[in-house]
Amino acid sequence: MPRRADLDMNQHVNNVTYIGWVLESMPQDVIDSHELQTITLDYRRECQQDDIVDSLTSPELIEDSDAVSKIQGTNGSPAKGDKEDYRQFLHLLRLSGDGSEINRGRTEWRKKSGR
Repeated sequence: MPRRADLDMNQHVNNVTYIGWVLESMPQDVIDSHELQTITLDYRRECQQDDIVDSLTSPELIEDSDAVSKIQGTNGSPAKGDKEDYRQFLHLLRLSGDGSEINRGRTEWRKKSGR
């Protein structure tokens, strides 16, 4: 459920809040071992103060080896590594009551380099 700080002047949830909700549903092991490379969100409807939101995430298989080479590294550097070093996820934010879609998204993650 949105907090007061999540709302803009029109009492709608701020776009940055949606990003936080998407990332909250990521598996902790991915957060610990990978870096977020890209995030794409497609907004479908507004979310308001009294709405209760479900944040759903599912892994997306990388079947095409060319897809790995298209994922860009930090600061635009080319991606290096095996397919196992990259993970992709699909995201859905929806209203708990009627299941209406608030937004859909996709994230791409790269395994953290050993520092």
